[in-house]
Amino acid sequence: MRRLGRLGLLDRYIARIFVGSFAACLLFTVGSFVLIELFMDFDRYADNIEQLPVRYRQIGVLLIGAYYAVSLPFLYVMLAPYVTVTAGMFAVGRLMGSNEVIPMLFTGRRLLRVLLPVFLMAAANAMAMIGLRELVLPQLATARENLGGMLTSGQLDHAVEDRVVRLAGGDRLYFERYFKRAAVFEGLELRTRVGNEIGHSIRATRAEWSPDGVDGPGWALTAGRRVRPGAQHGDVVTFLPLWQAHFDPEALAKRLKESDQLMDLTLADLLGMQREQPSVPDYVLAAHRAVTFPLANVLLLLLALPLALRFEPGGRVERIVFALLVCGTYLVADLITQSAGSQGILQPVLAAWLPTVLFGSLGIAMFDTVRT
Repeated sequence: MRRLGRLGLLDRYIARIFVGSFAACLLFTVGSFVLIELFMDFDRYADNIEQLPVRYRQIGVLLIGAYYAVSLPFLYVMLAPYVTVTAGMFAVGRLMGSNEVIPMLFTGRRLLRVLLPVFLMAAANAMAMIGLRELVLPQLATARENLGGMLTSGQLDHAVEDRVVRLAGGDRLYFERYFKRAAVFEGLELRTRVGNEIGHSIRATRAEWSPDGVDGPGWALTAGRRVRPGAQHGDVVTFLPLWQAHFDPEALAKRLKESDQLMDLTLADLLGMQREQPSVPDYVLAAHRAVTFPLANVLLLLLALPLALRFEPGGRVERIVFALLVCGTYLVADLITQSAGSQGILQPVLAAWLPTVLFGSLGIAMFDTVRT
């Protein structure tokens, strides 16, 4: 720790360069993402706004602005590691281009000490990703879904259609439509399991959440029937209590994210789903990736910066391109191991950590061999 010393004027200078590069890269990346999406979907958004009630039509395109405003933290969590490595490359490229690194090394500082502010800010960015995911995204998720639903469907209550949801204990929920705001199902079937055996099925043409039912909170059923295995006709059921259904609207909203929005769930939510259904590898994989993905802020810098820090003359563009290819290799490897973990080819914990360990070790070795 004594070798690192305290952050001084030189550290603040490097930090300002990195912050400026990061802000520019973040603005460019998020701006490009938003502009491309708007270019593709603006006409559809405008048409759907015209189908909304008058008070929303009066707001007009401000609905689109509100949607992207609440989406910014989600985009940040999704894109931050790539912005970090790009900003790091630009910052180091600027220092190398103005021949400022070698004089810093002549002061007796090691290369890692010179770039310490960059790595500290990458670590801070990783912590910011975790904080946003755990504290901010859950508060904005409902507003984002509601605004997105209005823009993509032209309805205040966007319906989720034709889904299968895994519940605690191996139960399965099938439905034709589910209106999130109203908490209403159309065409519902709940298939229960007892151990390894298939239990009964509860079917209804409609189910509406009732927080004050006869047997406590639960789902009021229309044309509801409980059908036993092998039976053709079932018993009439008018109410499905929460203790038997194992889900309420809040729990269901989290379950509906399991197929394509696991990144929006907090680590506590993922761990809870993992405890309830330990046989589902996606939950284990997503819980560990909630830690490994933020670490990519530092890992990608370790991979890319050694290639940008070559002090031999010539080939600067080629080195930057090669650095980006190395980072791309990490991303491809990460996607492959994720797929293998999700399909059960690799153990989920191994699938989540393998790219981080392998490429992290490679990055440390590459950084240690930089010739100064």
